Amino acid sequence: MKALEGMVVVDFTQAFSGPFCTMQLADFGARVIKIERPYIGDQSREWTPFKEGYSAYYASINRNKTGVAIDNAAPQGKEIIERLISKADVVVENFKVGTLDKFGLGYEDVKKINPEIIYASISGFGLTGSLKKSPAYDNVIQSVTGIQSVTGFPEGPGVRCASAIGDSFTGLNCALAILMAYRKKLKTGKGSRIDVSMYDTIFSILELYIMADTVKGEHYGRGGNSDKYIVSPSDVYRCTDGWFAASAASDEAFCQLCRIMDRDDLAEDERFMTNEKRCANYQELTDEISRFFAGKSRRELEEIFRDTEIINAPLLSIPEIINHPQTKARNLIVEVEDPGIGKYPVTGNPMNMTETPASYEKGAPLMGQHTGEIMRELGYSEDQIQELLTKRIIQ
Repeated sequence: MKALEGMVVVDFTQAFSGPFCTMQLADFGARVIKIERPYIGDQSREWTPFKEGYSAYYASINRNKTGVAIDNAAPQGKEIIERLISKADVVVENFKVGTLDKFGLGYEDVKKINPEIIYASISGFGLTGSLKKSPAYDNVIQSVTGIQSVTGFPEGPGVRCASAIGDSFTGLNCALAILMAYRKKLKTGKGSRIDVSMYDTIFSILELYIMADTVKGEHYGRGGNSDKYIVSPSDVYRCTDGWFAASAASDEAFCQLCRIMDRDDLAEDERFMTNEKRCANYQELTDEISRFFAGKSRRELEEIFRDTEIINAPLLSIPEIINHPQTKARNLIVEVEDPGIGKYPVTGNPMNMTETPASYEKGAPLMGQHTGEIMRELGYSEDQIQELLTKRIIQ
């Protein structure tokens, strides 16, 4: 039995954060019924990269789902959706706040159809506050939450994290909230209203910078690749064939690093005798250490630091990490058979569980691929289905 077998999710989400959330549920056995607008669909269907005319982006975060295309603005379309909701455990949406209320599918409306429903909303800024109706993508959230202001090098501008962490972290938080609410529902029969925002999520991971400001009254800025506000030395250093990350996170590790570099004088230098002093004199220490790394290759450095207290790794490119033995050992690349782009390799689910592992049984649905199947389950006749197809209420 799969971990979430029996859970039924009505999925109104699109783009990244919402589909990423519902994909987590689908990977572990939930029946996720993805609802799209007929002849328009999820906006990520238009996002690159493409293969065979289909978006690999869309495919990668909508696997394992059942897809229907229904016009919820049409009374007959809304009726179909209401029937679905009446049999569901969870509704997930990530529209701009208030959008589904306009169609009579907001939380209060849905609760009348199914009092035990778990209704989860993912939004840019949450259901309360002055910004609640503001739309947001990841770049906006990284900007407004301040995480971009502390990312990058001191002499340069704030830099956005390349991965859409505002979307993925928020999707994961929402999936976790749904699981907790589902557990409560199974025990008590009570539903729940879930409100998870990208703004809240990114704010919550700014732990160092928030604490420094609120506890010490200090405003930490951009530190490049270093951890200079917490521990030093800890940085990414240039070597002969690229870059290499290394951290000596204790006094013992720092002394060991000094011995390896044949620089015991640094361990005895008053400026570097404690981690607090090393952080305060970060640049001076970095200048000394960088000379050692500059004369070594990544492979040489890996050998030098093997079986030491220095935490280390080379800076790898995307092709290098895809083909890394550790990636293969952890099954982080899996093959999915997708109806649009065919069989393709994609990132697997990182949650490993012995009894209830993630599965990859089907690719992302084509537009309206399962509309007929779902409608038959809901009791619609072939004539009724054909009528709705003709009216373009379904696809």
